[in-house]
Amino acid sequence: MDFGLRLKNLRLDRGLTQQSFADKIGVSTITVRNWERGKKKPNMDAIISIAEALRISADMLLDITSSKAQPQKPVILSPGEKSLLKLYRELDDHGKKAVDTICLLESERVDASRNKPASNIIEFKRKSVSERFIPRYTSPAAAGTSIPLDGADFEMMLVDNSVPYQADYAVNIQGNSMYPYIKDGDMVYVQKDADIKIGDIGIWCVDGAMYCKQYYLDEEKNLLLVSANKDLQNTNVFVPAESGSSVKFCGKVLLAERVDLPDYLFEED
Repeated sequence: MDFGLRLKNLRLDRGLTQQSFADKIGVSTITVRNWERGKKKPNMDAIISIAEALRISADMLLDITSSKAQPQKPVILSPGEKSLLKLYRELDDHGKKAVDTICLLESERVDASRNKPASNIIEFKRKSVSERFIPRYTSPAAAGTSIPLDGADFEMMLVDNSVPYQADYAVNIQGNSMYPYIKDGDMVYVQKDADIKIGDIGIWCVDGAMYCKQYYLDEEKNLLLVSANKDLQNTNVFVPAESGSSVKFCGKVLLAERVDLPDYLFEED
């Protein structure tokens, strides 16, 4: 196991997010992300800080074993594996035998599929997959509060034809003001230079701040960027027609179905 994957598993095993782990060792989340992806390696000072934060030795972190002794490597379970193990231990003998039987059957099925030569049908499906790269912005657009989106802060992401062909880029959304259609942490696909209609969800830049909101323009040409979540309507962004504010439409969020404007927008006070 390479260092980046080992570091990620150790962090997850201790229930730490990239942000909380970065705070513990005094680095940025981008630095942690680069370590875990193998793009960069931490220096010795950072190794010591990481080991202290994870409560392990530097040797264990670096997977270094003594030439005199060859201890077994510790088994690092993912949170999902821990949860399954806990449930398994709570079963009675009958339940454990049932799970053991299913696991054995599934193991045999997986082994058989690995040894089975690829058929023409499977090969045809593989060839039919269309892949391309699109930018994914690592700074989130806000669905609740405003956060600047640095145009240089992106990475190229490989996608296949399960992603809408109109998608020009992807961006992560922060906040729940577009709930239930878009939740905090969701990644959405965006079409630049798309036609925008009343009620469409778009990515907007207002005076340098990025928002993910529904589009509404009243009869006096005042712009209102609307939060779908009634509980967060205080995060609506109102831009008067003659305000002089800098407003840029950065693209339409591609959803499976059209979203209506929220009812609260038309309720009388």
